[in-house]
This record gives sequence, C-alpha cells and structure tokens, in this order.
Amino acid sequence: MKKLYLIGNSHIDPVWLWHWQDGYSEVLATFRSALDRMKETADFKYTGACAVYYQWVEKTDPEMFEEIKARVKEGRWNIVGGWFLQPDCNIPTGESFARHSLISQRYFKEKFGITAKSGYNVDSFGHNASIPKILRAGGMENYVYMRPDKNEKAQDFDLFAWKSDDGSVVTAYRIPESYGISLDILDKLDRIVASVESDGKPRMAFYGVGNHGGGPTAELIDKIKSKNIPHSGFATVDEYFREVEKDGLPIVGEELQHHARGCYSATSYVKTMNRRCEENLLVAERFCLLASRLVGYKYPKKALKKAWKNMLFNQFHDILAGCSIESAYVDASYLFGEIMSITEQAINGALQSICRKIDTGASSDTGVKSSKHWLVWEHETLGTPLVVFNPHAFPVKDTITMRISASRMTDEQGNEIPFQLTRGEQTNNGDKHVVTFPVEIPSYGYRVYRAFPVAKAVKEFPSVYAENNVLENDLLRVEFDIESGEISRIYDKKSGRIIANGGFKTILTDETDCDTWAHKKFDLGEECGRFGHPELKVIEKGSVCATVRIKTSFGDSTLVRHYTLNMGSDELRVWGEVDFRECHRALKLSFPAKNNVRCEIPYGVIERPLKNGEEPFGKWFASNGLCVANTGKHGYDSTDSEIRMTVLRGAIYADHYGFNDRDDRCRFMDRGLQNFTYSLFAYTTDADAHRKAAVLHSPLRAVNETFHRGSLPERFEGFSDDLDGVIVTAIKQAEDGDGAIMRCLETEGTGKTVTFKFLGSEVKADVTPYAITTINENGERLNFMEWKLTE
Repeated sequence: MKKLYLIGNSHIDPVWLWHWQDGYSEVLATFRSALDRMKETADFKYTGACAVYYQWVEKTDPEMFEEIKARVKEGRWNIVGGWFLQPDCNIPTGESFARHSLISQRYFKEKFGITAKSGYNVDSFGHNASIPKILRAGGMENYVYMRPDKNEKAQDFDLFAWKSDDGSVVTAYRIPESYGISLDILDKLDRIVASVESDGKPRMAFYGVGNHGGGPTAELIDKIKSKNIPHSGFATVDEYFREVEKDGLPIVGEELQHHARGCYSATSYVKTMNRRCEENLLVAERFCLLASRLVGYKYPKKALKKAWKNMLFNQFHDILAGCSIESAYVDASYLFGEIMSITEQAINGALQSICRKIDTGASSDTGVKSSKHWLVWEHETLGTPLVVFNPHAFPVKDTITMRISASRMTDEQGNEIPFQLTRGEQTNNGDKHVVTFPVEIPSYGYRVYRAFPVAKAVKEFPSVYAENNVLENDLLRVEFDIESGEISRIYDKKSGRIIANGGFKTILTDETDCDTWAHKKFDLGEECGRFGHPELKVIEKGSVCATVRIKTSFGDSTLVRHYTLNMGSDELRVWGEVDFRECHRALKLSFPAKNNVRCEIPYGVIERPLKNGEEPFGKWFASNGLCVANTGKHGYDSTDSEIRMTVLRGAIYADHYGFNDRDDRCRFMDRGLQNFTYSLFAYTTDADAHRKAAVLHSPLRAVNETFHRGSLPERFEGFSDDLDGVIVTAIKQAEDGDGAIMRCLETEGTGKTVTFKFLGSEVKADVTPYAITTINENGERLNFMEWKLTE
C-alpha cells in the first residue's frame, strides 16, 4: 500500500481574471497535455472534474474525446466531481446542487459508462453542512477540498468522516499545501512527504499547474520521479479512497468554513440574478408539468435543460462569489438573460394554455349575440376573469396587483372581495393607478377572480391602519422611530408577543483594508457611519394594504424603503432602493438578536453563535423570535445584540491582495442605484420560514383572461398534503418519459410517512429526519439522477 498518492490534476478556473472563452481554451490545452503525458509516462494518471469541460471537448475535438474515453476505460483517467463545475458551496439552493448531479452524472454515465464516486471542489471557499447528504444523493461517497486550510479551520487531521444532520456520511480529505504543486512550489511536496514520514498516515499530494490550466508538465513529472519518494506512486483520487483505511476516522458534523468571508456579499448583481433565475427555473418546471397534465401542453424539456446548464455555469465559485473581473459579469448577464427568457416563455405558455381551457363563461350562455354589444355586456355582467396561479405545494394567501379596470371584485363563487387602487409605474394622462386585491390560492393550483368595471361595490371593508410612524392590521403592529427612520417595535397581535423592540439600524462599515474576498478578515470592518435624516410618508392606504415610505441618507448615498403591510398578513414586506456612492464601505441593515442565529442553508438549517464574524446564509435567518427573509443577500455579521445583513459592498473588482497596486483605474462594485427586497415576520418553525421565504422569492402569477367555454373548473387544487414539517422543493417532469418527480425535505427531525394527493393520485412516501427524499408519482424512492435507489 502506498503512503503517498501523487494525484496529477489541474484545477481550472473557466472564469476569473479572464473570460470563459479563455477558460474554454485552457480546458482543451490541459486535457491534451494530460493525454500526451500518458503517452510519455507509462504509470502517469490524471484526475479531472467538471462535466462542462468534457462537453466542451466532445463538441470541439471529438478525436480527443475518444482518447479520453479510452483512458477512462483503461483506469488511468479518473473522472471525479460529479457536478457541472466547481460551484460556490454556500449560496446556491439545494435544488441547484441536485441539478449539478442530475445533469453531470447522467452525462458521465451516458458517455463513459461510469458515474463519479468522489466530489471535487478544491477551490470553493467554504462548504455548507448539507454537502454530505447532497453528495450521497448524487451517487458520491467521497469528497476532496482545500479551503478552508489548516490556518483557517484548525483540525489536526486531513482525512475524516464528514456527517450531515440526516446521518449521511462521506469520507472527506482536506488537501494539504496546494491543489496545484508545480515546479516553483515543489517545496510543498517536500512538506507533505515529511508529514507522511512523521505520522505514517497515507496522504494525497495534488500536482499540476492550475487556475489558468496546464496540468502536470513533463518536467514536473520528471522532477517528482527523480525524488524517489518511498512508498509513493502516481495515483487517482478514487484509488486513494478505495485503499485507505476508513475505520476509526475522526467524525466532523459541522460546516467547513471560512476562507473568504467577503465573497457572500461581493457583486450584489450576480447574487440577485442567481436567486431570481433559480426560482424561475423551479416555477417553470412546476407550471409546465401542471399544464402538460391538465391540457396536454408540451413540456419544454430541452429548453429547460439548456437554462439549467446556464444556471450551473454561473454558479462557478469565482463567478457567483463576486470575485471575477468586472467584464466577466457582462458574460454572466447573457446567460442570466437567456435563463429568464426561456423560463418566462415557458411559464407564460403553460399558464395561457391552462387559461384557455377554463370555463370563464361566454355571451352565448345568456343569449346575447350582437357582436356590437357582447364584449361590453360580458365585462359588465360576468366580470373580467382574472386567473391567479400558485406554484407552491401549499396554499398561499397574498395580494396581486394588475393593470385592470375595477369598481367591484368577486371570487369565483361571487363573494365580494376588497380591492384598492395603488400607484402603478406609469403616468399616462391621468391614468397612473393599478388594482391590488387579496387572493387565497389552493396548493399547486389556480383560482378565478372577477373584476367589474362599472358595477359598484356593495360591501365596505376596513382599511389597514397607517400613519407616518405606524402600520397596523389585525395581526401585526409596526412602529417607526421618527428620529432615526428605523423600526422601533414590531408587535405580533396573534401571539401577544413583541417580536422586535429596537435594534434596527442602517450602517456603513469601513473595509478599506479588505480585498474583494476579505482574505484573512473576520468581518468587513468597524462601523463608520449611520444613515439618518429621515423623511416619512404614507404613500398607500386602503382596505388591502398600506405603505409607509421612509427615506434616509448618509453623505451622497440615499436609501428609500417602502414598508408594506397587507390585510390579514403577519408579514411586513420591504422594498428598498439605494443610490450607493461609497467606496471601501459596506452597507448593512441591523436587526435585533439574542444568543444565536438560525440560518437557512441548502437543504437544511444551521444554528450559529453570535459574534462569529461574517457568515453566509440562504433565504432567511432568525434570532430571538424575529425572522428575516430576502431575495439575494447572503452575508451577515453579528454583535451580541444585533444581526447585520450585508446589502452592498463598495469593494474593488478582482482586488486579489492588491493593496499595493490600487490606483485611479480601479473599478468599484455596487455603485449607483440598487434594489432589494426583504420581509420580517415572527419565527415559529423552520417549515413556516421556508414557506414564507418561498412566496417572497416566487410570488403568485396572474393572467388577465377573456370569456370562453372550457373543460376546466374555475378553482383547481393540484396538491393536497399531510406533510407537517416536510417542504416540497421540486416538482418536475422526469428526465426519462413524462412521469412526475417530486423532491422534499424533512425539517423537524422526525421520521414519518407522508401522504399527499398529486394531480388526483394519492402518493405515499417515507421520510427520515432532515433527509432529502426524491420520489416519482408511484412513491418509488430515487436519487438525484432519478434512478431507483437500488440501481
């Protein structure tokens, strides 16, 4: 048995200080070089990750691709990773990680007859605590990474068992010294050899020129061979994990952080678009499946797969972490734009096709046949039909805003509902309003509402209370401090609890000594300013909603926030717009906290202590009874009484330890107008927080319809459940055939059998504590690749 496994590889950044076209060339050149080294050196082996790289080779150089296939079959080329590329491992949703495995592992199986057994994220900057169960669901049992290194996360072992909250375990290896030992840093290999000789533990040493590609060179291979290292040999990652002793390994049951704490708030554009595109893809899948079942709509499988590939590419760690050159985000915007175009066309096509089959009523039903008068008669008598759709697997109560004419509104049963004229985006010759009205939509279904343009409302509805410094409905009272312009108190009337009492602030921190990554920093600096000089004004007030606008400023930067409270809602929604003019400063929103903070992460939740530095999080965090959800911010720090969500950073693009090289040509990120959205509500359970955040990210959709006959009813529920603490994360068409696939996450830590009705069929599934469960509509358990677990 070898003691030192020499792993020939090349970590390749397809985008970083260069564009993807350069990365494409890097891949072709590096893979060609690895194949040439195999011809020259009989015992040389190569380990390569990232499905997209192999797809590039297949498309561009079919002959090289065939050579790689032969070397894989020979056992000298080891395919690892099992994902599209090396993503950031904190920011993407759990579903994005599932699609990394779905697309990549199926590709490897189709082209090479194998699937990757070892995860490979050697350069990602931190690793969320759900990675073990994500890897296992993607068919992988091992994991190699390098960051955080021994100076960033202390542990006196490189090989260990990594365990997630559901009990899933992978064998993990932290790469010592470097993922790319080359001629100019060959001393790193000597230190690894010394460690092996000191404690006798087998290790891997990763060699080969990386970042901009290259891999092992002939000279480097000769240098390594000339060292005559005892008990060593050229090897692969899978070979090491097959042969190393796994009994008695140390067990780690936590996240692996931190390397670069500033990455979770750098370049806000890419974070916001990542989340928007992720959500749109999931909504498109759900609505397209619904339409295919209800009306025979053709599910756009090929187009959605293309959009997912774009999504996964933009999740590469140097792109999504915000640390690439500025112009690389122009390239990223092209992919984001294509995703939004594909998904919006798919969603619209699906919803319109369903609407055309709903029986909305027609003039022929009542004998009105005059083409001159029938349209006016229908709108005035039947009411303009408005179809509101819910993409979620739970009922949703919210508001919808549409540009329609209404003087009276009803639901599909003729029950009158309130509505309110609110300010639209247009100033059109006196017509500057839209209509906002409350809706309650069944799970994964739709409901028809009607707007009457002439008939007057019969019922009167109470208004949501609003003053300049107060918003109040029957569930929530929100008070604002007129001196600071911040929230002073939130009172939950349903529970009788004050869920927030002070602690709200908008501050700036000084991060002059931080580079883009905030390398070697605990946080983003000390407070150096606070927004103030508030201007408060009620801008909407009625039976459906009320909005208070608060404007604050600091120096040349201004912040406008619209605080909206809807009727019957226990949630305060906030839309913000900031004109950000700061350099080397971070903008943070402070919320009250106590003891700890509970954060959403991919396929899970983690609880952390306060005063723990800048941390990553997903869609929401909660502390001391207050929950904050948002649509694209992923970093926070905390004091002993506050959580401070990082909204923007005035850092320099691609400033990599560049303190001595800064000049007047440097470009600062997040400058100018920036929008963001968040919501505040009482924390009760993880499942409730997940669902409220889901609606904030993926709101209800509405279609302004016409009058026609149809076979579908005016109200439809596609999903009814007995899920309790189980949340549904995906509903899609199967990769093979036209069956349905559903994925869910257990959030309460209790095993159970759940039963639900899906589009008329009853489905049962056994879920285990905190586990990810993928099933088809027959209730058969699957992995991420949608293969039965026994396969």
